Amino acid sequence: MADPALIFNDPANRAGTHVLLIGVGDYPWLEAGAKCTTPARQAAAMGMGQLGAPPLSMRAMADWFLDQFANPDKPLASVALLLSEPVATDYRGSAVPRGSIADVKKAVGAWITRANTRRDNALIFAFCGHGMSAGQNSVLLCRDVARNDQNFYEGAIDFENFRIALSTRMPDTQLLLIDACRTRDLEAVVYGQKTPGDALIGAVSTMPRDNTQAMQCVQYATSPDTVAWGPDNGTSLFTRALLDSLAGGGADRTQQWWVTTTELQAALATYLPRLARQWDVQQVPGNQSLPFRICKPEKIVVPLYVRSTEPSIWDETVTIRATRGTDFSEEIAHDPLAVPGRSECEFRLHNPSLKPRDVTYDVFARFGPGSVFLDAEDVAHAYPPEAVCELSVSRR
Repeated sequence: MADPALIFNDPANRAGTHVLLIGVGDYPWLEAGAKCTTPARQAAAMGMGQLGAPPLSMRAMADWFLDQFANPDKPLASVALLLSEPVATDYRGSAVPRGSIADVKKAVGAWITRANTRRDNALIFAFCGHGMSAGQNSVLLCRDVARNDQNFYEGAIDFENFRIALSTRMPDTQLLLIDACRTRDLEAVVYGQKTPGDALIGAVSTMPRDNTQAMQCVQYATSPDTVAWGPDNGTSLFTRALLDSLAGGGADRTQQWWVTTTELQAALATYLPRLARQWDVQQVPGNQSLPFRICKPEKIVVPLYVRSTEPSIWDETVTIRATRGTDFSEEIAHDPLAVPGRSECEFRLHNPSLKPRDVTYDVFARFGPGSVFLDAEDVAHAYPPEAVCELSVSRR
């Protein structure tokens, strides 16, 4: 039977990467949902309502996989997408399922079937939506959570048992990306309830895997007992950090610039707290991971942040320029009236090879007439996940 969630499929008989993306934002039986029309329903929602970021985040992830993902060892083999939005919509002209627990189970089964033919395949699973913790285990909420007023979690995923069962399946490398809150469900903890929700699949014999479990990397958007953030009209903070990490922030120069799970973890730990500070919130990612390669970007993008030992330079008119020989030159003209309160400026640098010159940048500060500061320059080595150049400036 055809998989209605499938938006890309390459049937070539070779090792490949199989992707499943789930973005749940419309929750009819939670607060402000179309079916949450009685006081009892509203009370049962536990303060959870509608989300704008998850469908937009998974659309952005689908775009990245279809347009930018590169892995010469395991090319993109399939992408499946589920989106829960207030009105049923499509993705690039294809209608996709809306993320009920039944939709998810069907998509997971088809995804595993596609990938389970060989050990050298790779699995990538991403979920963005409501979530919570029952003890140490994560519970992910599908579109129809709370539909059964006698069993709130009938529309939920028991993620930990899903993860364990998945590790018994054929593909050797499995990347799981969980962009959801991990706040604690106090009632389930107090009353000793086992992890609620559906594990989606069961564990199978690991004999075809030589009695070993798959190598898994699980990246959580936030640490235990805390909230994951996202705007109503844009991608989540975790998705932004994740896409920057996959685009090169997680590249390992000791592994020929492959993005590895180890460096992905380091990049997320760098990018996500920075984004959270910009939003005046706190969010630190969590993880459990074994090392393997994910992708090999054509260009390694590294942010370079230029600061100064004299923070008051940002009260002046100043031009900051970064150059790399004759290959790269970019400048930022800072106007303190247009950008008050600035503490740094950001460049986006590209490092196409392992040659030392390709990661070395000259940074210049040129001040306007009458400035109290002398022009200054420094050198920055722009290795992933980010580079910081702290310009030392002198007063006249």
